[in-house]
Amino acid sequence: MKITFVHSTLTEDQYRVHIRCHNPAAALQASGRHIVHFLPLEEFFHNSPAAVEGCASADVIILHRYLFENTLAGVARWRARGKKVLVDIDLSVEYLAADRPGFSFWRKGILPLPFKNGSRPVFPSPAEQLKWLFKMVDGILVPTPQLARDCFPHGRVQLLADYLNTNEYLVVPSQKRADSVWLGLNASGQAFSSLKGSGVLEGIEQVLHQSERLNLLFAGADPSAARWLSRLPAERVEVLPVLSAEGLPAALSKVDIGLLPAVGEFDLRQSPLPAVEYMAMKIPWIASNQPPFQGLAEYGHLVGNSPAEWAEAIGWLAENIEAARQRAAGAPYLYALSQDAAENIEKIERAICGFEEAG
Repeated sequence: MKITFVHSTLTEDQYRVHIRCHNPAAALQASGRHIVHFLPLEEFFHNSPAAVEGCASADVIILHRYLFENTLAGVARWRARGKKVLVDIDLSVEYLAADRPGFSFWRKGILPLPFKNGSRPVFPSPAEQLKWLFKMVDGILVPTPQLARDCFPHGRVQLLADYLNTNEYLVVPSQKRADSVWLGLNASGQAFSSLKGSGVLEGIEQVLHQSERLNLLFAGADPSAARWLSRLPAERVEVLPVLSAEGLPAALSKVDIGLLPAVGEFDLRQSPLPAVEYMAMKIPWIASNQPPFQGLAEYGHLVGNSPAEWAEAIGWLAENIEAARQRAAGAPYLYALSQDAAENIEKIERAICGFEEAG
């Protein structure tokens, strides 16, 4: 089968493009049963020579996220020529908060520069268009059951979980620092309001002021985080910019305890993959007791969204960090290895081919 992945080139999308396009594509290509091409989104909706070449030879075209009026003609064009066109939607546009990346596009119709088609905003908003444009494609791929339930009324849905390329995590040397415990909070792509609502920020404040052994590695660029970070002991905080897919493993290698807060309707539809990434590097983790992480409860620690529960769990793991590391190197690590894309090639194939089998 020949498959073309159509993807955004926007910086803020690249982590998810890596997970939803590059990881399954690498597994499909390595199987020897498929030929895979990548096509930038703007080439697709401008119908460039690269788009004509990449799509004309494809049996299946998978459009990551951006099903809106600029891509409408491309979808119609290639379906008319007998191509299967799928959309892969991996975020809940309906529940995007105003401080979350993508809000201005999905909810207000303000196009990023590479997507510009005149100066006007898109109307109706891409979030509204998505509901009826779902009916134009052959199927919808989603990473979580919660997103699947949202999409069922609008088209044919297949669940395609997020998978790792575990090789990217296994080759990174540990950067653990002696006589200290580093908490990891990756806020890249997260809304600061969500972090605040989960109680994790107050929990971190409490434990950092209670124990000089504890430190924080914070990744993200939300300006709202600066005021909160200023309340923490500066010498025990390291701030990184928004993490790329390529930079994530090296950053995680510095972390002793991963923190995974989730609160609100948007977060309930998110992928559990960040926990699996910690497990792939044998890092103990704590997550909100919410649907994305409940299926992984045996491999980590789930807490209620209150500062007291976050602080208690962090304190306990820090006091027992060696035992926690040994545990993380057992069943959690083996589970992470099982979530490699190449190990799940049949599931990837079934998800993509399921629409054809259904007629």
